[in-house]
Amino acid sequence: MTLPEFLNPSAEQVEELRQLFREKLEKDAAKVPVGGFHEHDMRWVFEGDGWLTKFLENNDLNMKDSLKQLWETMEWRKASGINEIREDNIRMEYINDALMYPRGRDVDGKTVFIFKSKLYVRGTRNLDDLKKCFLYWIERIIREANDDLVTIVFDLTDAGLSNVDMDYTKYIINTFKNYYPCSLNYILIYDLPWILNATFQIIKKLLPAKAVDRLRNISNKNIREYIDDDNMPRCWGGKDDYVFEFVPERRKSLELPLTQNGIPNGILSKKLKYQLVF
Repeated sequence: MTLPEFLNPSAEQVEELRQLFREKLEKDAAKVPVGGFHEHDMRWVFEGDGWLTKFLENNDLNMKDSLKQLWETMEWRKASGINEIREDNIRMEYINDALMYPRGRDVDGKTVFIFKSKLYVRGTRNLDDLKKCFLYWIERIIREANDDLVTIVFDLTDAGLSNVDMDYTKYIINTFKNYYPCSLNYILIYDLPWILNATFQIIKKLLPAKAVDRLRNISNKNIREYIDDDNMPRCWGGKDDYVFEFVPERRKSLELPLTQNGIPNGILSKKLKYQLVF
């Protein structure tokens, strides 16, 4: 299936956005969170082009809007402690219940992130803890896929009204919309029951235009257009007989130079120290 083309910001446009961010750091130093933005996020801004490219693509190369979203994302990541989310501070029982997990690749080679809707009953779990588990998986997928696109599959097999939580669904949508620009390859709605058609239409209206272009309502008749048999679970008619079992992440952490008011000394030194965290 043909997807809409992403824009292709030039190196000069990426550097312009980086410079605007640098200037805002200096001009609005008093507005930078206490302790500065997280070193990991500063590295994304100053040592690579991929992240900035996504903000420019998402905002149709509009510098003002791209800078605004980038700044708000940096604030959100700092305030929410995104870089500190890990296995020892999330509800591992939610993870082990396999409510959501990554498995396999779509036809474009992108990681597939599966939500098993029937396993979640509205009101039976702590919503804040559930959101944190979602963020854990998204951040881990991005790390392991080197910030590549992700395909989300909402598996609605045997799901009913009690399995749909609009607050949680809105949170997922808004998180991608506001803080993970241009990160989705497809949004696949699998085996939508007729009783949830109205809910699906409400959710569709919440999505930004760029996400609607990537939304597909699928069944076992056309799922192979998006996921091949080898990557498809047996419950969808594929060959993959995988049963979820959590595997701890072998995570790289990096030690960066100290920063002053969130502005890297030497922006940024290439002298990095890596270690494996278990």
